[in-house]
Amino acid sequence: MIRADAFLVALFIVLAASSALGVISSQHEARKLRNALEHEQNRAQGLDVEWGRLQLEQSTLIAHRRVEGIAHDRLGMTPPRAGQILVLEATP
Repeated sequence: MIRADAFLVALFIVLAASSALGVISSQHEARKLRNALEHEQNRAQGLDVEWGRLQLEQSTLIAHRRVEGIAHDRLGMTPPRAGQILVLEATP
């Protein structure tokens, strides 16, 4: 009887220790995943900021006044005169 009680006590100690190790392992994994999540959220926020900056840069680059200025200054282009415009109509 004493042997059986000692065996049960030892068994419960082993089970409690393995349960504690499982909890510690789960908590460690949860912390690692939380850190990875925060890292990716920070990265996503940085990418959102960069996307906004790129959209602003694109709108600046395609502004009508800027394009017209580059066409005039760099390429020597001028608006066509009235006699140079030809309108074509599509035939049905």
